[in-house]
Parts: sequence; structure tokens; C-alpha cells
Amino acid sequence: GYCWARTAERQASRLRSTYLKAVLRQEVAYFDLNVTSTAEIITSVSSDSLVIQEVISEKVPMFLMNTSIFGGAYIVAFILLWRLAIVGLPFILILVIPGLIYGRVLMKLSRKIREEYNKAGTVAEQAISSVRTVYSFVGENKTLSEYSAALEGTVKLGLKQGMAKGVAIGSNGVVFAVWSFMSWYGSRMVMYHGASGGTVFAVGAAIAIGGLSLGSGLSNLKYFSDAMAASERIREVILRVPEIDSDNMEGEVLQEVSGRVEFKNVKFAYPSRPESLIFKDFNLKVPAGRTVALVGGSGSGKSTVIALLQRFYDPQGGEICVDGVGIDKLQLKWLRSQMGLVSQEPALFATTIKENILFGKEDATMEEVIEVAKASNAHNFISQLPQGYDTQVGERGVQMSGGQKQRIAIARAIIKSPRILLLDEATSALDTESERVVQEALDQAAVGRTTIVIAHRLSTIRNADVIVVVQDGQVVESGSHDDLIEHENGFYTSLVRLQETKGKDEPHNPNYLPGPSSVTSTYDVHNTSSRRRSIISRSSSSSSVNHDGTENITSNVNQDFPVPSFKRLLALNLPEWKQALLGSLGAILFGAVQPLYAFAMGSMIAVYFLPDHDEIKRRTMIYALCFVALAVFSMVINIIQHYNFAAMGEYLTKRVRERMLSKILTFEIGWFDQDENSSGAICSRLAKDANVVRSLVGDRSALLIQTISAVTIACTMGLVIAWRLALVMIAVQPIIIVCFYCKRVLLKNMSQKAMKSQEESSKLAAEAVSNLRTVTAFSSQTRILKMLQETQKAPMRESIKQAWYAGFGLGFSQSLMACTWALDFWYGGKLIGDAGKSTALVGQSGSGKSTIIGLIERFYDPMKGVIKIDGRDIKSYHLRTLRKYIALVSQEPTLFAGTIRENIIYGASKEVSESEMIEAAKAANAHDFIAVLKDGYDTQCGDRGVQLSGGQKQRIAIARAILKNPVILLLDEATSALDSQSEKVVQDALERMMVGRTSVVVAHRLSTIQSCDTIAVLEKGKVVEKGNHGSLLAKGPAGAYYSLVSLQKTPTTNQTID
Repeated sequence: GYCWARTAERQASRLRSTYLKAVLRQEVAYFDLNVTSTAEIITSVSSDSLVIQEVISEKVPMFLMNTSIFGGAYIVAFILLWRLAIVGLPFILILVIPGLIYGRVLMKLSRKIREEYNKAGTVAEQAISSVRTVYSFVGENKTLSEYSAALEGTVKLGLKQGMAKGVAIGSNGVVFAVWSFMSWYGSRMVMYHGASGGTVFAVGAAIAIGGLSLGSGLSNLKYFSDAMAASERIREVILRVPEIDSDNMEGEVLQEVSGRVEFKNVKFAYPSRPESLIFKDFNLKVPAGRTVALVGGSGSGKSTVIALLQRFYDPQGGEICVDGVGIDKLQLKWLRSQMGLVSQEPALFATTIKENILFGKEDATMEEVIEVAKASNAHNFISQLPQGYDTQVGERGVQMSGGQKQRIAIARAIIKSPRILLLDEATSALDTESERVVQEALDQAAVGRTTIVIAHRLSTIRNADVIVVVQDGQVVESGSHDDLIEHENGFYTSLVRLQETKGKDEPHNPNYLPGPSSVTSTYDVHNTSSRRRSIISRSSSSSSVNHDGTENITSNVNQDFPVPSFKRLLALNLPEWKQALLGSLGAILFGAVQPLYAFAMGSMIAVYFLPDHDEIKRRTMIYALCFVALAVFSMVINIIQHYNFAAMGEYLTKRVRERMLSKILTFEIGWFDQDENSSGAICSRLAKDANVVRSLVGDRSALLIQTISAVTIACTMGLVIAWRLALVMIAVQPIIIVCFYCKRVLLKNMSQKAMKSQEESSKLAAEAVSNLRTVTAFSSQTRILKMLQETQKAPMRESIKQAWYAGFGLGFSQSLMACTWALDFWYGGKLIGDAGKSTALVGQSGSGKSTIIGLIERFYDPMKGVIKIDGRDIKSYHLRTLRKYIALVSQEPTLFAGTIRENIIYGASKEVSESEMIEAAKAANAHDFIAVLKDGYDTQCGDRGVQLSGGQKQRIAIARAILKNPVILLLDEATSALDSQSEKVVQDALERMMVGRTSVVVAHRLSTIQSCDTIAVLEKGKVVEKGNHGSLLAKGPAGAYYSLVSLQKTPTTNQTID
């Protein structure tokens, strides 16, 4: 379990990183042309990777185990009766083919369901990420209608999937038909070929068990198909090589860059609109070190110039050159490193201000960050924030005002001192004063650099060296401001007059609404902290805000919610009560199939021993027909069960998703500003949480009803047929049930923590894809991947815990029966240890020595008999109180990943002084080696004490036990793993510790226990000899202890014997 779980975690982690790397590698045109949206990326990073992880960790090992059982069963069958086995061999095809067909069908359906839900996910993601716009235009109902319509397709496909699942699981009933044939043919082997009835039954049972195991293995094909569909979506993106590849390191790198830019006869149309040409024979020259401003109406092609220059797209014709070299011939990453971009809508990531600025230059120092912040007029407001440069900006920078975001973006652009500066409405969101200061900073930054400025506010570009007027994808005018303004009928003059007229009219217009700069100026610097406090206070309140007296936007963060219950969930499913009845009836009837099959199969063995051949034929025919009937019955019942439960699950899932989104769209804006409520996290919850509900009402409810039915019918039949045997078997079931239940609970808790931690990956992926142009422009793919690795550390830790629990739970559950058998080896043994004396336990491996230690510690309780301390049954003591008086030093001491000090005082019942700890270390012969260590008692032991030798670890464990001051000391092979020198030191420490204490010592090296007061020899769980070393040796060669001593042949032993 541990190995598979760890492998799955590593594979999933690597898959997420590789997938996101591949997504960020794609050119911008790919996202224009494909349905790959932010919602789909989030789904692939979170849901798809978790599906693959679950299949690798759980389904693959279960599949391998079941197929191994199948193979082993057939090998046994061939060895016992090859004729019968070879007759049953062709039936493998009947068992395998339905599963394969089902796997293919389900994979197609899974892919279609994912594609359909991606449409709904896109609607939700767009609404949540743009919730301010949705609220502003009261578009909640429109969003919900579109979301509901998009979910209809998933419901129809889900019903088809339920039908396919019913047919597939029902087809496993072919095993019954196989047993029908095997029963008939087996009877002929008994009657005409002299085969033993027991052998025939054993071979038939082996084939049946093999068939059932194969059926169980094939049931995992559903999960394999889900994982294949998920991996196919991810693999498609990973294997795609983009036309404009940012990872391609080929191309020319110029030694000196002057920054001369030229567009030559460029022809371009966006890939999503190839029929609409943006540029046709577009020509533009930008001299090196000069500032060129592009002006014109919206849609004239200004921003397209920047997009082409940064190679977000390649033109369909013509050429774009930097310093006379076509940019398609230059190394792409190097080209973009020579440019600094400040776009119209600044894209910030959900991290600190400092980290956002460092996107421009990863290796920049703090001094450089502050310098560029001052240059962009950002330092003052950043300094006034409580956390300064470590302030979190929130998703998409929601914690910052528009002007603040823009200035951070400007700092990010100029920190790398680009040769070419691209400013796309860089000052449009600033107030008048900030605009003036920042414009001066930008003018200064533009000195000696080629600067291309796009601006609607013409006052900001009057000082440009060249102003180019772009209209309908053509350069219609160019020149300086003074030159262009002289043409009274020119385009530029018209634009200037239009803005001047608008500026004069606006103050007198009673309907005038202040623009972004006006709004920003009211709380730009000094009100930042109060603005953030108001966001937090709003988000944590439970008040409501009325819109037109009808709409309430509420925040329920601190509201007391009713405890989630299955009853409320079923109430949501009430409209599907007919499907619930039919599905439950199908599950109850299918629960009866296995008990009936077991009864019929068990009854067949008696048939083979009947003396009358006619009676054998008659009864065989009856049971054979019963098996065929069970096969048909299983198919019909499974179709009814799974189709109806699928209908319940799909309609409930749709209803839950609609209600979730409806409720989410009533929350106030402050709720969305919180980190845990990012669009990525919310979309991930809509995708996964509703699926969990669907699984609970559909698959889990069906399984629960089916299990209750099977257990009830099986127990009833067992009590009727043989009540004594049934009672014994029923009594054992609670132990097995508790074991498997605990395993499930542990895995569930660990899985939930891992999934919660995984939401961080979803948030990061959503941000990266949403801000793809910014990531591409600054070549920040590597930085994003490093951030992803950081977010995956928490899920990795949770996965390691989950892996340990999974391995322990699986091993414990599988070995439960073996442990029960092991109790027989020491069953009935009796041993008394006197107070204050030492008792040694010796014997061969498996004789029960270590088991006695476990029983004294109450790790286990005996099935029969009693263990007493001071005349009282240890079960009557309070368990923790009992263990406080007992100390254990085992063969391999367990140290924790902390300091030596922490390990020694671990478990101490009271505060331990430094002197007490040192005294314990001295008593354990540990103080001397600890004192010579560099950090002394503060030395780190490492995970499981790997930094220390075996002897050192053992002495620390002894010091820990001494500090506990136990009444009873248990030593389980305490020196067996040590070398001679370490053993001598540790043995001295143990002997000092045993003085005055009741001690139980388990040892293979008999030389270490010769001084014990009593030595007990155990064989097969019983005490066969007891006495001291001398009295036991006196029994001579006939004694068990004497034999053990002779076997070891130590010098001490030889001297004693002589």
C-alpha cells in the first residue's frame, strides 16, 4: 500500500507540473482557437490528476492482486484435474470480453461527460472571476440559466453511463453460467472417469474463485477508463509542440541591441477571425532610442502591434524586424527579455507585492525592488501598508486599487531595464498627480530606449518623438505633435479636438460620472489600509445589502449552519422517489444473489458423493439451472439498480451545482476577495464536491443497501442451515468489520486533507492561465512552476501520511487471520514474574516471546486466560495509567525527528529539569557521547534517528526509559542489533537500570541473560522450562535450555558445561 501510494503521489505531482508547463508553453493563438479554457485547465490540474492518482494508488494494485488470484486459481485447477480445468479455460473469454467492451464504452462516455461539464464550468468560472460585472449588470439569473442549460448534457450522458455500468456488472453473472457448465461436466467426470468428488469440487471452486477475482479485477476498468480519459486530455496538451515555442532555444542572440523596430508590409488576422484582416501591408518604423506613440480609435490595431512585436502571434505576411533581424529568427525567450510590457489591464498574481515585481527580474535585490518602486511612484503607498512589500495583493490584485496595481506593473516592467519599452495605456488608471509623476518616470526610463506607447489620453504622448495615427489597420498620419496639429483636417487634430471638447463639457454635465482616475484619486495612497480593513470586515459580517429592495447579497461566513445530514440530502432527491424505489429494490434483490450462489455451490459437493448416478444427473441439472437463472437474474437486476441510481445521482448533482452557484452569487464581494474563495478554488469545489454527492447517493447508497441485504440474507440462511457454525462465524465478523472500517476512515481523512491542500494548485493554475499574456511576456513560466512545486509540498506531506496509513491498514487487515492463528502457539501458557526480579524469555523464533511483551503492554488482549499485575487483571487498570508504570526498550529503538533532548524527555509525565535529564543520560551511558557532539543535547537525531549509530540510539532509548522511572521494565532484544563494543556499553546500562525493578527480558544471545533471576524457555506458545541459568543447565542435554546454549557455543557456555 505504501509503495503504490507514494508512487501515485509522485506521478500525479510530476503530471501536474508537466501539464501546467505544457499549457504555459502554448502560444496565445492556441487558446484563441481551442476550447481549452481556464475552467478546463483547473479541472485537469485538480480533478483529472486526482483521478489518475487514485487509480495508480488503489485500483492498479487491486487489479494486479485479483488477476494474480485468477492466474493462481487456474494453475491449482490444472494441477488437480487438468481435464476439467482445460474445459473451463475457454470461458475466460466470456469473462473478459464484456469488461473490455464496457471499458471502451465508459471511456467514451467519460470523455463526453467531461467535455459537457467543461461548458458549464466555463460559464461558472467566467461569472465568478468577473463577479463585479455580473453584480453590476444584475446578471445572476442569466448566469444561472446558462449554467443549468449547460448541465443538461451531463445528465443525459450520466444516464447512459448508468445503463452501461448495469450491463457491465450484470455481465459478471456469466460466472454463474460457467459454474453451471462446470457442475454438469464435473458430474460426468465423477460418474464416467472415476474422479473424486472432492477434487472435482476443488477444481470447480478454484475456477469459480478465479472467475470472481477476474470479475473484481475487471470492475476496475471503469476507473481505468476514467483515468485514461483524463490522461488523454492532459497528454494531448503535453505532446503538442506550439508553433511559437517559448522553450525553443534556437535562434540568433544579438550581442548589441539598439532597439530599432520595423514592420514591413505586415499582413495579419487573428486566428479566431481569419476572415477579418487587422493589418494589410502595414508598415511602421520605430528608430532606436526614440519614443513612438500609437493613437487611433478602438479596434484600429494599436494593441496588435505590441502583440505581434512580442510574438504572441506571427503575421500571415510581411516581416517584423528588430535591429534589421526578423524576430522569427531571434531566440524567443531572449527577444522577450529585451522588452518590458505594461498593459492596459495590469495582471497581478495572488502573492506579495515584492514577488509580483520580481516577475520582471527574478534575481533582483531588495534595493533594486525599492528603487523601481520609487521610480513608478509606488514606494510611498507600499511603505504605508502594514506588511509593506510583503503585503498580499489577492487574486488578480483585488486588494489593491486600480492605480496601485498599475504602478506595481510599471515597476515590474522597468526592473529589468529593457531595451524596448511597451506601454499599453500605462497611465490610464492613475489620478492626475500620480500620472504626472509616473509619466516623468516613464519619460526618464525611455531615455536611450526604444519606447512604443499606446494611449487614448493624447495629453500623455505630446512629448513623443513620433506620433503615429492608426486607422483600420493602416498608418494614416505620422509626425511630431506640433507637425500633426498643424493639419486642421487631419485625423490627429480631430482626435485632439474631440478630447478637448469632452474635457470642457464634462464638468458641466449633470450626468457626468467620474472616470477611473477620479475614483482612484479619492483613496489612492492614504486610504489603502482602511480599504483593506473594510474588505475584511465586510467579508466576515453576516449583514445584507439590498439592491432595489429585492436582491440580498449576504455573507454567511460566521453564520451557524445546520449539521449536514443524509436526510437533508435525500430530501433534495425527493422528486426522484420512483427511481429511488426501483433502484433500492434492485439493490436488495442483487444482495440475495451471492448468498444463493454460495448455498447452491456448497450443496453441489454432496451431489458428487451420491451412489445413484441417476440421482446425480437429476440434482446436477437442478443446480445447473439455478446457476443459469442467477446469471440472467443478475443481469436484469443490475440494469434496474444502476440505471435508477444513476438517475438519482445525476439529477441531484445538477440540482446541487445549481444551488451552490445560486448561493455563491448572493455573497458580497468581500467574500470573493478572500484567498480561499478564488475563482479556481470555487470552480474546483463545483466540479468535485457535487461529484462526491453524486457518488454518495448513487454508487454508495446502492452498495450500502446491497450490503445490508446480502448480510441479512446470508446470516439468516446460515442460522437456518447450521446455527452453531453460523454463530461462531458471526462472532468473528465485528473484528474484521472494525479493522476495515478504521482503514477506510483513516484513508478518507487523509484524502480529504490532501484534496483541500490541492486547491492551492488549482488557484495557481487559474491565475497563470488567466494572466497568460503577462506570464508569456515576462517569460515567467519557470517561476510559475516553482510556485506550483511550493504549493504541492503540503499535499505531498499529506500523501506520505496517507501512504503510511494505507500500508499499515492493508497489511493489518490482510494479516488479521494469520494473527489469529498465531495466538494458538502460546495459547494456554502460564508464566509468573516476581516483583523486583528479572525474568528472561528464551526460545526459537515464533515461540511467543515478543508476544508476551505485547500482552503486558496491552497492545493486544488474550482470547482466553488472564494476565495479572499485583494480583489484578491488567484489564481492570486504566490503560494509560498502566502504561505509565511500564517502560519498553525494543530491538530497534524508535526515535523521532527532533533533538536528543526532545527524544529523552518524550513521554515524561512531569516537567523534567536539566539535571534529571543528564542523570538519566549518564545512567544510560549516553552522556559522554552526547557531550562531545557539537550541539550536545540539541543535536538533531534525523528522521527515525538516522543521524545516530545503533548503539547511540539504543542508549538514548534507555535514557528515555530511565527518565520514566518505571516499575516494570520490558527489554525486547535490546542489544541484538549492536556490535560487540556497543553491546557491552548498553548491557552495562541495562543491568544498572534493572536493579530494583521487575524486568522481563527477551533475548536470542543467551550470554546477556545469564544473570537473570528466572529464565523461562518457550516452545510453541508454552513454557517448557523455568529456572535460573545454573539449574537449567544442570538438566543436561535433555533440557531445552541446554540445547539452546549448546547451539550458540559461546565461550562462556563451554566453560559452564565443562
